[in-house]
Parts: sequence; C-alpha cells; structure tokens
Amino acid sequence: MTSIGEVAGAATAVTAVAHLQALGDSLQARGLHARVGETSGGIPQLIVVSTAVPTLSEVVFAAQGEGTWWFWWPWAERIAPVHELPTAVARVCGVLTPPRG
Repeated sequence: MTSIGEVAGAATAVTAVAHLQALGDSLQARGLHARVGETSGGIPQLIVVSTAVPTLSEVVFAAQGEGTWWFWWPWAERIAPVHELPTAVARVCGVLTPPRG
C-alpha cells in the first residue's frame, strides 16, 4: 500500500523535475549544456556545464521555501523563484560564463 507521504514525495519530485527542465531548456538556449538527473538519494537535480569551458559546471535544485518554489544552489542558497526564470537563467549563466580577458 502506498502512503500519503510517498504520494506527496512523488508529486514534489515531478514538480521539481518540471521546474528544472524548464530552466535547463532556457540554459541550453543560452549555449550551456544542461540535463536533469538525480542525486544518489533520488533528489532531482539539474547538472549544468559550460560549453566554452567544460570544467565549469554547477548543480541546481528546485524546492519549496516558505511556500514558494525556488531554484537553489547546492549550498542551500536561493538562486531565484521558479516564476522568475529569466533571473535564474542570468544568475546561472553568470556563474558558468568565463570572464573575458
């Protein structure tokens, strides 16, 4: 028998994947490589890699914080609310775009 917690957890994971996929699509349109995967614990994550400098990469999570869905860095710092996709894209691109010298 499936518990209410399992159903809620599955629904949360599906929502997180949808938000991460939307961010990944937008980042790929900006020239980065992005793919949705999951941690060893089964938590959805977006792995983003710079195509210009493949050693530059980052992981992004999507989770609720204070009732609102947010994109998060792995060190538990918020990137932007999921409804502010352009802001999230700009911040992730800023981290993964090498400085011009």
